Amino acid sequence: MKQTLPVNLNFRQKAKTGFEIQGKLPIKQLKRLNDVLLSDLGDVQVELKFGFAGHIPFIQGHIATELQLKCQRCMQPMAHIIDNDFKLGLVLNEEQMDKLPDDFEPYLVEDDSNHLHDMIEDELLLLMPLVAMHDFECSEYVNVEDTVQDAAAGSSDEKENPFSVLKDLLK
Repeated sequence: MKQTLPVNLNFRQKAKTGFEIQGKLPIKQLKRLNDVLLSDLGDVQVELKFGFAGHIPFIQGHIATELQLKCQRCMQPMAHIIDNDFKLGLVLNEEQMDKLPDDFEPYLVEDDSNHLHDMIEDELLLLMPLVAMHDFECSEYVNVEDTVQDAAAGSSDEKENPFSVLKDLLK
């Protein structure tokens, strides 16, 4: 059984010890994320491994959850599934950010106590779609508009060109 994740951890210290943790985080505890969700039910499944790559402390992780969003096309609820791996390089300042290898995303660590829930929430917010929409044509308007366009395309094939009269005048 997966455990509930702690709120605070010392990320740099955990990297030194090679700490690994798996657990779940209730979505209702993620306040910034809840502002864009229709429901705060469910959990985020999290796997984290802390370590060092050379002299760079890092967090390698996997997050998985299903979020309830409002489709911006039909305004109905939709499920958005997140199943993502990430690798964060722990940095103290912008100078260290610039020196990170390309396979690391920078994560600024300002002191010894780091808010684990905020880090996970940041990752989830970055994975949110810019505009939430179903994968299929869900809107009545889109379906009606497509039907009208199809009908117009079909009827234009049957109609005679109105400029065909001008062709006869040129002779």
